Amino acid sequence: MKVVYVSQPYDRLFPPVQNSIGLIVYHTAVRLSREVAIRVYGRHYSDDPVPDDLAFRVRRLPVLGDRLVRKLARSFPQLSRWLGLDRRADDHAQYRAKVRRYLAEDRPDIVHVMNYWSWCRALKGDGRRLVLEMQCEWLSQRDRRQVARQLEAVDAVVAVSDHIATTFRAAFPDYPGMVATVGNGVDVTVFTPLETPVPARDQRRRILFVGRISPEKGLHTLIEAFAEVARQVGDVELAIAGPQAALSPDFLTSLSPDPRVSALLRFYDDRGTCTYKRDLERLVEREGLGDRVRFLGNVTHADLVAMYQAVDVVVNPSLSESFGISVVEGMACGVPVVGTRIGGMCESIAHGSTGILVEAEAPDELARALVSVLGDPARAAAMGRAGRKRAVELYSWEARARRLLAVYEALTAQAEPPESAAQPGEARRAAR
Repeated sequence: MKVVYVSQPYDRLFPPVQNSIGLIVYHTAVRLSREVAIRVYGRHYSDDPVPDDLAFRVRRLPVLGDRLVRKLARSFPQLSRWLGLDRRADDHAQYRAKVRRYLAEDRPDIVHVMNYWSWCRALKGDGRRLVLEMQCEWLSQRDRRQVARQLEAVDAVVAVSDHIATTFRAAFPDYPGMVATVGNGVDVTVFTPLETPVPARDQRRRILFVGRISPEKGLHTLIEAFAEVARQVGDVELAIAGPQAALSPDFLTSLSPDPRVSALLRFYDDRGTCTYKRDLERLVEREGLGDRVRFLGNVTHADLVAMYQAVDVVVNPSLSESFGISVVEGMACGVPVVGTRIGGMCESIAHGSTGILVEAEAPDELARALVSVLGDPARAAAMGRAGRKRAVELYSWEARARRLLAVYEALTAQAEPPESAAQPGEARRAAR
């Protein structure tokens, strides 16, 4: 079986510099290469060399023309709208055309497209099967007729979570193709608990958030909750690991129809500039938490492992989360987790077993959950053990690759995949 993975036109695929989707594509391709002939199409970055020992083949696509169109669209927005350059900028036409050309040369059995649903009709052909992977809710939020037309070329939609799969099915109940949840993954041989448990502490307790500093991540709620945690627990700190990378206002509101997401526009000024980091820093100062809240910036994956292993609880207070990779990384490291009842986190976190789920934008409830974990070491340790077991069984890269391989084999054999292989969560029937 020959498989081509089409990454997004801005993904960085190779370590140590990878974005989230690039990391997913890379690790999935490494695992799939043990079973199929796989090639990845991705953007050519001159400072992102291909590793010599790579387990799969790569085609690197130039995007100079696309970059020029996007620059013009940003520099001259009114003229660009009149000329239609804004639409061309979002379409990445040069990248898509190169993908079509290389597919004609490589003639794969399966083409796996990451997120870019608008390319599907252009990439279908020559008897190949087309798999569209959705890591977000775009399909249910775009023009239904346009999406339905593209879906005519799609043989299977695979989703990062049951939440995304179920949302898709609700939006397109007549879609005749296969729908399966394949999940995301972590390297459970790297993200592991400490071999020697830390002895009973008399030092500062630590809470860790990992993710972008952007309004939909709910850090304002976390800091409000942490102020109460600090009053109750005493010697405790909050570490925030992630880059300042706020979404544009339009992209933010496209994430979810939840009015709580739309309300996050309060963190943008009249020109559309995000003021979120400044607002968070002011909140920290107002609550008197300057010596307890640390903004660490971007952290490498190698450093992240040690950070997870050194904390008492991992928290994700997001208002929009298709999967929630940070809570799964924390679970893989044997750390209890607290997250919001949002999207994929409702599946990844087993409430009461591997961690605690709370309502979004509810600082009092979030504070109670964090205090309950910090105040009960025996319960926290049990959650950590259960989380590790769940991460290994459901969310290793090998588990994701097995689920994808089942979909590929079912497509080539014109049969449904085994239910246990296709869906890792609890909403299997609803997602099919």
